[in-house]
Amino acid sequence: MEAAATPALLVLIVVAIVAAVVWTRRATAPALAPQARPTVPLLQSALLPSLPPVVDGLRISWSYVAASDPDAGGGDFYDAFYLDDGSVAVVIGDADGAGLTSIVTMNVVRQAIRSALIDGARPADALRRANRVLLRSEHPGIVTAIVGIIDPATLQFRYAVAGHPPPLLATADETCAPLPEEGSGIALGVVPHHVTSEHTVSIPVDGVLALYTDGLAVAGTQILAEALVEARLLAPSKPAIAIDRAIFGQRERPDDAAIITISPEPLLAHLDVRLPAELTSPALARTALRRFLATTPLGERRSFDAVVAAGEAVANAIEHAYDRRPNQTFVLRAVWEHETCTILVEDGGAWNDIQPPMTRGRGIAMMRELCDTLEIDRTPNGTSVALGFQVAKNLADVSLVLT
Repeated sequence: MEAAATPALLVLIVVAIVAAVVWTRRATAPALAPQARPTVPLLQSALLPSLPPVVDGLRISWSYVAASDPDAGGGDFYDAFYLDDGSVAVVIGDADGAGLTSIVTMNVVRQAIRSALIDGARPADALRRANRVLLRSEHPGIVTAIVGIIDPATLQFRYAVAGHPPPLLATADETCAPLPEEGSGIALGVVPHHVTSEHTVSIPVDGVLALYTDGLAVAGTQILAEALVEARLLAPSKPAIAIDRAIFGQRERPDDAAIITISPEPLLAHLDVRLPAELTSPALARTALRRFLATTPLGERRSFDAVVAAGEAVANAIEHAYDRRPNQTFVLRAVWEHETCTILVEDGGAWNDIQPPMTRGRGIAMMRELCDTLEIDRTPNGTSVALGFQVAKNLADVSLVLT
């Protein structure tokens, strides 16, 4: 804990020193020297991450531009980083006020949220922890924020909101709408016991998700939505920068403006994901597997077979290994080696021996029929199902499309 807290403590010390110097100069001079005025935007930029993480299956871009008046900005923050399970955390927020005080406040909250997420907290829990830290800090203030976690394989996005504008989602039909915000909590730093709801949505493969601060919506949310739709088509690699330029161009900025965009890649180079053993997970597993198979030369017919067979293995893991007990998980992996796609479904339960109804129980037989190789390894510690698929030898068979 001491090693983890040291960087944040050093940052706060540096901020305090800079703040003391600036406040001293202001007290002894009628106006701040012109060369010292950029202190706020420079310090703000220094405390924020410079480059977004490189994520297999996702394109993450961001943009931050300070207010035109150096004394008017400060307080916007953003973050994105890997978590231990392979998912990616995304955070954006805005501390009330301007200047050095808001920068100190925003850094306290950003570090508290980051620490909570690294420790395994869910989005709503991370906001609650940040609220407690903020109220006990030497620089309390009011902060709005969004905390989200996205799975690069399944494209499932789980998020919580604290008094912040909801994320926007642009889709292939050229529409853009805010994500649900029912039950969202108020801003941080207002009440001692912060309560907010969590929402979960699936991001379309052809969609773009945007998290932003209110400085970007100065021209109105509708203008921002239109810029997001246009950027999805014209600037797919870095939509965040394109959106900022479309809204402001060379015009004056009354406030800081920050935006993070998340765009799924149509292809997934690696597949290794842990999912909850719940009835909603087979659909997530199919989405991830289709994106991976699109990177292989397996072909449309065999890819279809692979998705169906793997779906049966996933269903067996959920229904038989755990008998629908809560808080259980399974692992889905896929690799392409030696002209063969191998799909692994692994659970940590023990398959029950209850005889299914006459209309059920054909899952293993179906898997054997669809795949080239099938290995089922049952141990006291769980069950592993390995399905192997090879490129069809018959060219006519490759072009066959099942309806």
